[in-house]
Amino acid sequence: MDAVLLDALMRLPLSVLAAYFLWREWGALEAAQGALNVTARVATMLFLALIAVMTLARRRPVRKSEGWLPRFAALAGLLMLYALPVFPRAAPDAAFDAAALGLLVAGHFLCAVTLLQLGRSFSVMPEARRLVTAGLYARIRHPLYLAEAVAALGVFLLYRSPGAAVLVAAQFAVQLWRMHEEEKVLEAQFPEYAAYRARTARLIPGVY
Repeated sequence: MDAVLLDALMRLPLSVLAAYFLWREWGALEAAQGALNVTARVATMLFLALIAVMTLARRRPVRKSEGWLPRFAALAGLLMLYALPVFPRAAPDAAFDAAALGLLVAGHFLCAVTLLQLGRSFSVMPEARRLVTAGLYARIRHPLYLAEAVAALGVFLLYRSPGAAVLVAAQFAVQLWRMHEEEKVLEAQFPEYAAYRARTARLIPGVY
C-alpha cells in the first residue's frame, strides 16, 4: 500500500472518534442551560472539531517513538477520562458546578488555542513533525497537556468522589509519561531541542 495512503488511513480512527464526541456534544447543546454551560459545550465542540481537522491535515512524522509502550501511554492518556461516567455524579452544588464549568471553558479554550498554534504538527502518539517554539510554546513545552489538566479538574468537580480522584490522578500520571516520551523523540530529532528545553518549563513557568 502506498505510504501516503497508509498514513491517511491511520489518521481516520482519531478523527472519527473526535467527530463522534462532537456529535454527542451537539446533541446535548440544545438542553444546556445557562450561559456558562452553553459556553462550556461550545468550547468542548471547538476543541473536538480542531482535533478532527488537525489529525487529517497534519504533516507526516519525521521520527516516531520506538516500541509499543509509548503508544499505549498515548492512547491511555487520551481515553482514560471517558471512564468517569462509571462513577455517580455528585449532588448539584452551585459553587462546585460553576467552578467546574469555568475550568472546562478555560481548559478547552486553551486547548483550542494550543491546537491552532501547533497546526499541522499536532500528534497524539509520540512523534516529531516540526518543532513549535512560538506562542504558548515559547514558555511552556506542553501547553496542551496543561490545558487538558485544567479541563480534567473541571470534570472531576462534577463527580467529587474518591474513585474519580484516583482515575484523574492516574490519568495525569500517564500524561506525565507521555510528555517524557514526546521529549525523547523531539530531542532525538531536533538538535536545538536541548536548548529549548533548558529555557522553558514543562507545564508551569517557575514551578515545573
